[in-house]
Amino acid sequence: MEHCNEEYKTRRTRVLLGITGSVAAVKGPEIAVRLSKEVGADVRVLLTRAGENFWNKAKEYDPVSWQQFTKIRDDTVKATQSDGFSRNDDCSDHAHNSEKEKGKKKVCDIVDNDKNCLGDGEIIVHTANDEWKGWDRLGDPVLHIDLRNWADIILIAPLSAHTLAKLAVGMCDDTLSCCVRAWDFGHGVRPGKPLILCPAMNTAMWVHPITRSQLNLICDFSNNGAMTRGGKSQVHVVEPQEKTLACGEVGTGALAEVSKIIQVTKEYLEIYKTT
Repeated sequence: MEHCNEEYKTRRTRVLLGITGSVAAVKGPEIAVRLSKEVGADVRVLLTRAGENFWNKAKEYDPVSWQQFTKIRDDTVKATQSDGFSRNDDCSDHAHNSEKEKGKKKVCDIVDNDKNCLGDGEIIVHTANDEWKGWDRLGDPVLHIDLRNWADIILIAPLSAHTLAKLAVGMCDDTLSCCVRAWDFGHGVRPGKPLILCPAMNTAMWVHPITRSQLNLICDFSNNGAMTRGGKSQVHVVEPQEKTLACGEVGTGALAEVSKIIQVTKEYLEIYKTT
């Protein structure tokens, strides 16, 4: 009989939400809010440089979701500050060079404020420029490793054609790709953690033969002797839908419905929590 791991009785689930350079990134704030409210998850949004451009356009595209997102984000900042953690701390300071600064937490540190696991989850946003802000010498925290260790699941929605190609060949030139390269797919001493991919691109890019080949390569990360949970592969692809695309063409390539993305995430988190 399945039962909830003891750890989840004392903390919320943790979702790393990757936002890449697809126009569908304007739906990112809605996804983050629904993960917080409907899943009850703490969310760390990880923007690529191209993803950040479209993410910020959500202010005009979906002002309601943007307002909800900013409220949860600001409440999260206030909560971390009340725990003695300043989100305005400069990670580039030389904290270890001053007795006064010893023990000071940095903005890039992963801080949990799970006094209970009820209610809406927190949302914190990391940009591509955050990667090395907290690193000054050997032994300092590395953001992509902290995020990799913190998260229960990576959800990349949307996944652009560019980031898909990078992940398929193991490139790690930004925080998100480094997280995926360091992700636990179950080749160690314990079952892996889920990676959910939600492609969004032009139809011509989606139907190109290399797209399916690259997705298959990533899906194979959790095969070849990897330890699984609940008999399922750790990698799942939420296929895009057919509709009128941002370019005006009609075809397959649009990001899947947000409700479907949330449902799949819930299913994989439940498997992760009970196995």
